[in-house]
Amino acid sequence: MTFTRIHALPLHLANQIAAGEVVERPASVLKELVENSIDAGATQIDILIEGAGNQLIQVTDNGSGIHRDDLVLALSRHATSKLHSSEQLSTISSLGFRGEALPSIASVSRFNLVSKQEDDDIAWKVSTDSISAEPAAHATGTTVSAAELFFNLPARRRFLKSDKTESHHLFSSFYRLALSRYDIGFTARFDQQPAVKLPALKSITDFPQRIAKICGQAFVRQSCYLEQSFEGIHLMGWIGNLDAHRAQTDVQYFFINGRVIKDRVINHAIRQAYGERLPTGRQAAYVLYLTMPLDRVDVNVHPTKHEVRFRDGRLIHGLIHRAIDDALNNDVRTQTELPLKKESAAEVNEASADYSQTPLQKRRINDKKHPAEKTFTLDTTAPIIDQRYMVISAPEAALIDLQKADLALRQAQLKQAIANGNLSSRPILVPVAVPLDSSVIRLFGDYQMPLKIFGLEYKLTSDSITLTRIPYLLSSVALKTIVSHLSQALSSKPSKLEQIMTKTLNALLPVSPIHSTQQAKTIIEQLFNSEINRDECYRKLDSALLTGLFSMSNKNT
Repeated sequence: MTFTRIHALPLHLANQIAAGEVVERPASVLKELVENSIDAGATQIDILIEGAGNQLIQVTDNGSGIHRDDLVLALSRHATSKLHSSEQLSTISSLGFRGEALPSIASVSRFNLVSKQEDDDIAWKVSTDSISAEPAAHATGTTVSAAELFFNLPARRRFLKSDKTESHHLFSSFYRLALSRYDIGFTARFDQQPAVKLPALKSITDFPQRIAKICGQAFVRQSCYLEQSFEGIHLMGWIGNLDAHRAQTDVQYFFINGRVIKDRVINHAIRQAYGERLPTGRQAAYVLYLTMPLDRVDVNVHPTKHEVRFRDGRLIHGLIHRAIDDALNNDVRTQTELPLKKESAAEVNEASADYSQTPLQKRRINDKKHPAEKTFTLDTTAPIIDQRYMVISAPEAALIDLQKADLALRQAQLKQAIANGNLSSRPILVPVAVPLDSSVIRLFGDYQMPLKIFGLEYKLTSDSITLTRIPYLLSSVALKTIVSHLSQALSSKPSKLEQIMTKTLNALLPVSPIHSTQQAKTIIEQLFNSEINRDECYRKLDSALLTGLFSMSNKNT
């Protein structure tokens, strides 16, 4: 073996070695370039792919652009505008921060970078052929082109798969990026295929539009919305119901603070939540978003940034598992409560209706006191205003306060369950000890057995209480809030425990925003098939009401 003196690697060779980690295939280039556009504050990103990414990958954005004097520096290793001190490593908010992507891509392709800032008169360009900045024509923003990928590394080029396989990876990468930011518009043209156009969306109620284009209408129809929060950590998104399982993992998207990730803790929590409810060999489908304080997750684990490390993995696991389990259980109950098909009066009789299981969905077909309601019509294009209001057209034109209707339904469900003695509860996967005065501790000790009837179980110490089970309907309520309300209720030393507990638990039920048309439709169906008073959440839009509204408006002017 021939030994040589230690020497520094040539810059181009160091960049090519780094590219081995950063630039695995054309899809890796697309991911890095689009993430740079997102970090630049772009609201529109246009993508052009030729030859399955081998011939050309071009990304154009309308972001903040790059200063003329920084263009050359942008192609140097470890040069970045996103990190300034070691303290920032614990609170990284940008998608990119290592300063390796552009120099790595430039070292293995014929590279062009054109950029213009808003205050500049002209744009400036650098490339692998001309490293100095030159004038160019370009709107505010940046265009990056990487052509002939691995042209100078034939060995790496031979490791690329077929065009069909590489195109699949490019589409997958594009879909993940498009789902990560709904507020950004995307257009993408892959070779000779029709352009994919995804306009920017302003409201969470519109999110299913993009999900349907990427994951399919079937997923949207067979999914349920979930939302769960705990100590500054918020999980929301859509999961496929138990009939929406798939043969592959092609509809599994999980994002943390806008970054698509693959993590064993999260995958295990999701698999465990579905458990044996999925057939063997079948996969769950989901699009989930986790937001959390930046200092509670480390994204500086791997060059691709797909992997993360949690400060408290057990807490994250418990939150995800609980949220999915609750959503699946609620979805199963909803499907049980809502009739799957319209049945005639002859097909339904009083004996077949299970009132104990569906107290709010009593069928009235054979009930002479309560004739069947007319079918309502929900315009699926009608917007949900303020995540709260919606207009229906039948059996009469009316405005419905969906949040109040949903709360009233849950309150009625809770009251009926307490009266029947079958209030369902769930365990607390991540118990939290709440400190209390000794007098309150003694009070909880006196009521420990009676409160089990209301789905409440806990452990006591000399100075704290730890809830171990709570009613399902209170899943999204903070545990400290539940303890506080219970303390006040029990301190009154009630003579009728059921009455005071019904009032207390009803007061704890949160008002929830309505995010999708399907969610609204379910609420309205339940409202029309229940016996609750609709006066607080239903307004008939007759001529008298509308005329009065506009008359008041004219008087004010």
